[in-house]
Amino acid sequence: MATKRDLQQEIRRYRQAERLLELGARVPVVADLTHLSSWFLRKLSLEINGESPRKGQVPNSDQWYLRRKHLLQSSLFCQIYSRVKNLVGEEEDACTSLMEGYSQWRDVILSCGLSPCLTLDRAWWLVKSLEMRHLQQCRCQGCQGLYVQPWSRLRQGYRCDPCRQRRQRSSGNAPLRLQGGKP
Repeated sequence: MATKRDLQQEIRRYRQAERLLELGARVPVVADLTHLSSWFLRKLSLEINGESPRKGQVPNSDQWYLRRKHLLQSSLFCQIYSRVKNLVGEEEDACTSLMEGYSQWRDVILSCGLSPCLTLDRAWWLVKSLEMRHLQQCRCQGCQGLYVQPWSRLRQGYRCDPCRQRRQRSSGNAPLRLQGGKP
């Protein structure tokens, strides 16, 4: 016989699955986070979204986060996720932290008038990559911002692209420009 606590846990997992699917997560990601069956989640996704769940491979490349156009949004997500995880504490699980962090990140990006490049699936993989120590957060020596970087590039004196460019211009190492704008 199931106890009241077991039943509450089960209900909580179903509610988390609903919210994850509403946020656009793929079935394999929801299954990993909630430990519910893929069969049930496909049916739930169809009911919630009104169409069959997306097919295809879930994100699994760390390089995507390091591209210039994705780096800032990925780094911002890491900061928000870390804060949410610390505020939520140990009594909540990683699924709740991920959902709340992603929702807050998305609100910030949309309020700035930007187009979000990070899906919930990519946010999930980013968190996994940080936990598996494929990626890390590295502090820029210029602006003191935290940026996502691979462990292989771990070094002292990291500078983000804008700080590096600013430093090159100020030290006179910028390439010479001829008339017409070509070097």
